[in-house]
Amino acid sequence: MVKKSKRAQGMPINVIIIAALALIVLVVLAVIFTGRVKIFSESLQSCAAKQGSCEQYRGTQPKCPSSNQAVITNTDCEKNKVCCIQVFDIKQRQP
Repeated sequence: MVKKSKRAQGMPINVIIIAALALIVLVVLAVIFTGRVKIFSESLQSCAAKQGSCEQYRGTQPKCPSSNQAVITNTDCEKNKVCCIQVFDIKQRQP
């Protein structure tokens, strides 16, 4: 009497197809978000997007012309210029 040996079952073809489709979707999403992140990071470095203005250095330390402005570094301002943004909205009191 010959015994039939059971072979191990392999993965069904449906699982392989679904895994391949999921991998393709992940690759497409990665490409889309990589491009969007680049655009987003460029807008973060823009001084104008922060409602600031590029001002010339004053002396050796980067300073803004007004006391109610702050220096923002790592922006798209030219060399020897810094991005200055308004910190406080100081309104003059009228008598």
